[in-house]
Amino acid sequence: MRLEITLPGKPYPQPRIRVSKFGAYHPKEHVQKIKKTSMFLKESADLQKWEYTEGPIRVTIVTVCRLPKRFARKRKPIVAAAGKRFYKISKPDIDNYTKYILDAATYAGNIWLDDSQVTELIQKKFTGNQDEEPYTNVIIEPITTEGLL
Repeated sequence: MRLEITLPGKPYPQPRIRVSKFGAYHPKEHVQKIKKTSMFLKESADLQKWEYTEGPIRVTIVTVCRLPKRFARKRKPIVAAAGKRFYKISKPDIDNYTKYILDAATYAGNIWLDDSQVTELIQKKFTGNQDEEPYTNVIIEPITTEGLL
Protein backbone atom coordinates (compact mmCIF):
# COMPACT_ATOMS: atom_id res chain seq x y z
CA MET A 1 0.00 0.00 0.00
CA ARG A 2 1.21 3.47 -0.88
CA LEU A 3 -0.22 6.90 -0.15
CA GLU A 4 0.70 9.67 -2.59
CA ILE A 5 -0.52 13.21 -1.97
CA THR A 6 0.24 16.43 -3.83
CA LEU A 7 -0.24 19.63 -1.85
CA PRO A 8 -0.76 22.49 -4.32
CA GLY A 9 0.67 25.92 -3.60
CA LYS A 10 3.84 27.35 -2.13
CA PRO A 11 5.66 24.84 0.12
CA TYR A 12 5.38 25.90 3.75
CA PRO A 13 8.27 25.48 6.20
CA GLN A 14 7.82 24.86 9.93
CA PRO A 15 8.43 28.21 11.70
CA ARG A 16 10.39 28.59 14.90
CA ILE A 17 8.47 28.47 18.16
CA ARG A 18 7.94 31.92 19.65
CA VAL A 19 8.61 32.54 23.34
CA SER A 20 6.97 35.16 25.51
CA LYS A 21 6.66 35.73 29.25
CA PHE A 22 3.56 33.49 29.13
CA GLY A 23 5.35 30.52 27.54
CA ALA A 24 6.17 29.07 24.13
CA TYR A 25 3.71 29.11 21.23
CA HIS A 26 3.40 28.78 17.45
CA PRO A 27 2.31 31.80 15.39
CA LYS A 28 -1.46 31.88 14.61
CA GLU A 29 -0.77 31.61 10.86
CA HIS A 30 1.09 28.34 11.44
CA VAL A 31 -1.71 26.87 13.57
CA GLN A 32 -4.27 27.68 10.87
CA LYS A 33 -2.07 26.29 8.06
CA ILE A 34 -1.29 23.05 9.87
CA LYS A 35 -5.01 22.47 10.57
CA LYS A 36 -5.85 23.05 6.90
CA THR A 37 -3.02 20.79 5.68
CA SER A 38 -3.85 18.01 8.15
CA MET A 39 -7.49 18.04 6.98
CA PHE A 40 -6.31 17.80 3.36
CA LEU A 41 -4.02 14.86 4.26
CA LYS A 42 -6.82 13.15 6.21
CA GLU A 43 -9.29 13.46 3.32
CA SER A 44 -6.70 12.27 0.79
CA ALA A 45 -5.86 9.24 2.94
CA ASP A 46 -9.56 8.37 3.22
CA LEU A 47 -10.07 8.71 -0.56
CA GLN A 48 -7.10 6.43 -1.26
CA LYS A 49 -8.31 3.94 1.38
CA TRP A 50 -5.08 4.22 3.37
CA GLU A 51 -4.83 1.82 6.30
CA TYR A 52 -3.69 3.39 9.57
CA THR A 53 -0.34 1.92 10.55
CA GLU A 54 1.72 1.68 13.72
CA GLY A 55 4.81 0.10 12.10
CA PRO A 56 7.88 1.62 10.44
CA ILE A 57 7.24 4.04 7.57
CA ARG A 58 9.16 5.42 4.58
CA VAL A 59 8.37 9.02 3.57
CA THR A 60 9.48 10.76 0.38
CA ILE A 61 8.89 14.51 0.13
CA VAL A 62 9.58 16.63 -2.96
CA THR A 63 9.11 20.38 -2.62
CA VAL A 64 9.08 22.53 -5.73
CA CYS A 65 9.31 26.29 -5.14
CA ARG A 66 8.54 29.06 -7.59
CA LEU A 67 11.34 30.36 -9.81
CA PRO A 68 12.15 33.91 -8.59
CA LYS A 69 11.31 36.56 -11.19
CA ARG A 70 14.73 38.17 -10.84
CA PHE A 71 16.34 34.83 -11.70
CA ALA A 72 14.15 34.39 -14.77
CA ARG A 73 14.98 37.90 -16.03
CA LYS A 74 18.71 37.64 -15.37
CA ARG A 75 19.21 34.24 -16.90
CA LYS A 76 16.24 34.00 -19.23
CA PRO A 77 18.07 32.28 -22.12
CA ILE A 78 19.54 29.65 -19.77
CA VAL A 79 16.24 29.01 -17.99
CA ALA A 80 14.23 28.88 -21.22
CA ALA A 81 16.70 26.51 -22.84
CA ALA A 82 16.96 24.21 -19.87
CA GLY A 83 13.26 24.01 -18.98
CA LYS A 84 14.34 22.00 -15.94
CA ARG A 85 14.27 22.26 -12.21
CA PHE A 86 17.23 23.41 -10.18
CA TYR A 87 18.19 22.30 -6.69
CA LYS A 88 17.14 25.04 -4.29
CA ILE A 89 20.14 25.87 -2.13
CA SER A 90 18.68 28.91 -0.39
CA LYS A 91 16.60 29.27 2.77
CA PRO A 92 14.40 27.95 4.28
CA ASP A 93 16.24 24.83 5.36
CA ILE A 94 15.05 21.52 3.97
CA ASP A 95 14.30 20.02 7.41
CA ASN A 96 11.71 22.75 8.13
CA TYR A 97 9.61 21.60 5.17
CA THR A 98 9.89 18.03 6.46
CA LYS A 99 8.88 18.88 10.04
CA TYR A 100 5.78 20.68 8.80
CA ILE A 101 4.59 17.76 6.65
CA LEU A 102 5.31 15.13 9.33
CA ASP A 103 3.48 17.15 12.00
CA ALA A 104 0.49 17.70 9.70
CA ALA A 105 0.30 13.94 8.99
CA THR A 106 0.40 13.23 12.73
CA TYR A 107 -2.41 15.74 13.38
CA ALA A 108 -4.47 14.15 10.58
CA GLY A 109 -4.93 11.18 12.91
CA ASN A 110 -5.57 8.50 10.27
CA ILE A 111 -2.12 8.06 8.71
CA TRP A 112 0.13 7.01 11.60
CA LEU A 113 0.31 7.12 15.36
CA ASP A 114 3.34 9.43 15.56
CA ASP A 115 5.98 10.80 13.22
CA SER A 116 8.61 8.89 15.21
CA GLN A 117 7.53 5.88 13.11
CA VAL A 118 9.29 7.39 10.10
CA THR A 119 12.46 5.32 9.77
CA GLU A 120 13.36 6.21 6.17
CA LEU A 121 13.12 9.73 4.82
CA ILE A 122 13.96 11.13 1.40
CA GLN A 123 13.59 14.89 0.94
CA LYS A 124 14.32 16.93 -2.18
CA LYS A 125 13.99 20.69 -2.57
CA PHE A 126 13.82 22.22 -6.05
CA THR A 127 13.22 25.53 -7.74
CA GLY A 128 10.76 24.84 -10.54
CA ASN A 129 11.02 26.00 -14.13
CA GLN A 130 9.23 29.12 -15.43
CA ASP A 131 5.94 27.39 -16.21
CA GLU A 132 5.80 25.17 -13.13
CA GLU A 133 3.50 26.02 -10.25
CA PRO A 134 4.86 25.37 -6.73
CA TYR A 135 3.73 22.23 -4.89
CA THR A 136 4.76 19.58 -2.37
CA ASN A 137 4.52 15.89 -3.21
CA VAL A 138 4.39 13.41 -0.32
CA ILE A 139 4.67 9.62 -0.66
CA ILE A 140 4.08 7.47 2.43
CA GLU A 141 4.76 3.73 2.42
CA PRO A 142 4.82 1.16 5.21
CA ILE A 143 8.09 -0.75 5.48
CA THR A 144 7.98 -4.51 5.79
CA THR A 145 10.25 -5.88 8.47
CA GLU A 146 10.61 -9.33 6.93
CA GLY A 147 14.19 -10.52 6.70
CA LEU A 148 15.60 -7.99 9.14
CA LEU A 149 17.88 -9.27 11.88
